[in-house]
Amino acid sequence: MNWNKYPFLRLVAALALGIALHEVWTDFHPDGRWLWCGLVTLIAGFIVLHRTLKSYRYRWIHGVTAMLVFVYLGFSRACLQEVKPDDFNSMMQEGWCLARLEEPPVERERTYKVVLDLEGFSNSDGVICAEGKVLAYFQKTEEVAKLAYGDLIAFHVPIEAVAPPMNPGEFDYKKYLERRGVTGTVYLKEGDWLPIGIRQENVVFSFAYRFRDQMMEAMQRCGITGDELGVGAAILLGYDDSLPAQVRHNYVAAGSMHILCVSGMHVGIIYLLASFLLGLLGRSKGALFAKRIILLLLIWFYALITGLSPSIMRSALMISMIIFGEIIHRKGFTLNSIAASAFLLLLIDPNNLFAIGFQLSYVAVVGIVLLQKPLSNLVFFQNKLLAKVWEITTVSIAAQIATMPFTIYYFNQFTPYFWLSNLLMTPLSFVIILSGMTLLAVSWVPWLNLAVGKAVWFGLHGMNAVASGVEQLPLSLVKGLFMDDFQFAVSLVLLVLLLLFVNLRKKRMLMEMLVVSTVFALSLGWRTQRLSQQSGVMIYSLRNHTAIVVVQGFNCVLLCDEELLAEPSAIDYSLKGHWAAAQIPMNPPCFTLAEDFSCPIAVKRKSLLSAQGVLLAFWNPDSSLGYGRKVNVDYVLVCGRQKPNLRKVLDVYHVGTLLIDGSVPRSQVQEWIQQAEASHIPCRSLHDGAVCLNLNH
Repeated sequence: MNWNKYPFLRLVAALALGIALHEVWTDFHPDGRWLWCGLVTLIAGFIVLHRTLKSYRYRWIHGVTAMLVFVYLGFSRACLQEVKPDDFNSMMQEGWCLARLEEPPVERERTYKVVLDLEGFSNSDGVICAEGKVLAYFQKTEEVAKLAYGDLIAFHVPIEAVAPPMNPGEFDYKKYLERRGVTGTVYLKEGDWLPIGIRQENVVFSFAYRFRDQMMEAMQRCGITGDELGVGAAILLGYDDSLPAQVRHNYVAAGSMHILCVSGMHVGIIYLLASFLLGLLGRSKGALFAKRIILLLLIWFYALITGLSPSIMRSALMISMIIFGEIIHRKGFTLNSIAASAFLLLLIDPNNLFAIGFQLSYVAVVGIVLLQKPLSNLVFFQNKLLAKVWEITTVSIAAQIATMPFTIYYFNQFTPYFWLSNLLMTPLSFVIILSGMTLLAVSWVPWLNLAVGKAVWFGLHGMNAVASGVEQLPLSLVKGLFMDDFQFAVSLVLLVLLLLFVNLRKKRMLMEMLVVSTVFALSLGWRTQRLSQQSGVMIYSLRNHTAIVVVQGFNCVLLCDEELLAEPSAIDYSLKGHWAAAQIPMNPPCFTLAEDFSCPIAVKRKSLLSAQGVLLAFWNPDSSLGYGRKVNVDYVLVCGRQKPNLRKVLDVYHVGTLLIDGSVPRSQVQEWIQQAEASHIPCRSLHDGAVCLNLNH
């Protein structure tokens, strides 16, 4: 393999390494001027070495120095991009905060959600300029529905810091928002905010948002509504906020969620269709130049209205490089173009490296480029239809092989029927994109728009039916899979070796793959053995809910309130990450707090739970009394809404430690803690995170 053809592969690897190093050294906050001085020094050193050591045998020194420059560049960009949370409330001081809507509000079931870009604070000391972003939730009113991108508002509600994950294995929403520059949240009821009547907007983004809204309205006028509208908006416009939860789940279970993300296929169709239409300009030099410039503008306009996601940016950058190569009469290499687009995106925003969509997008396309052809060559069909079916299937298999470590590591799941759903949906999506683009072009033509709209609706309906059908197949979504950081790193090494072996065909790589696979298997075995000895009680931190899991080996039992059982999304979000890491069932035996039960690993009678050497009492007005004498317990868990009264608890129990559940309102937590301190009883609030009782591995 001639690596000189792919210089950006090495450059993007060095840049990514520098960004990752900043993630490790999170406490290092150098001044920007020193960072630039260091970069200039490194570049000067590289130039001096390049001019001094001209012998061929010193070429490795030039290479190492160049890589160090780009590692440092990545580290510096990550440092400069870092968002430091500010104490916004100290700046507000009972005054008003001025903020600008960074995007159009998104309507939810009970609220409107929008990111606000802070402009400043007004208080008794005057006006203080501020920088930062907050995630705002507005109470639903007619006035909120009139807000648009760029509108200035003022509010006087304190800004809250984003809470870190409260349970083991829970998604780190705080880190996710920080990578988007958001460091606070605020809930604004009617009367908490005022419109300023001024709009500060970027002309390009404003036009893109208005165009997207007009296209959504045009699709509705043409008869596309309901689930089909949500899927159509996602496929054609990159707008997935209107996608129903059940439809989203169906596509995830079918392994076809990527079809709803605007990606290379969409950009490719736009490119081919526009190229065909612009071919009418002729073949002269001027016409070809004008055609390529128009193509660039069309591609980036489409990328803009579809949200500039990593997948669309990658595709737009790659096709732009191809077009630019045609302008300067140069032909590039696919892998180098992919790496170059990743390099530019990381240079613009280093946080892209940690975005799951960015990682999946690039890994999938690299897998297709390097694995699809070798897989396709394994079987030869003379029948053209079967050959095309096999080609589509191998594209799906190649992408799935490349992304499998990422889907297991991030989502703890795998979709076995991805090949079937993609085989059926890929041709459908191709037709939908073509007909959808036609619909957007003729949406203002009477009768014709309705006819095209009906065709698009049938295609979207068929795609939804395929997703729903695949989702209902047995084991359509295998959950509970888990890889720790070490196993994930080993799986990536194995993936790289596989890609190199398939393309270089060096036999020694088989031995290297065998060694890495053995390390991976030993790691799995060691973790399984360690978890087989685990036991204890985990009390989760859930707002307005109580949830406890008793674990012994790979057996467990869940104890929770009835309301939580009616919210499976809350269980999936907060609990199942821990269950996957502990290798316990994703659907364990479940009992409500009002039930008595007895099983090999736990026994509950009235308000007492005995499990794994722990005696836990639940304290609430309905289930705490009736024992006739004081009971010695290790822990008392205060649940629900009730007036804090520790003396009443001590009349019933000899308390070892008092635990304040997440179902207790925050306004009452501090009073419980103060009463416990006055009685010299250890106390802990689950609002600060989950509690492990007698848990060992």
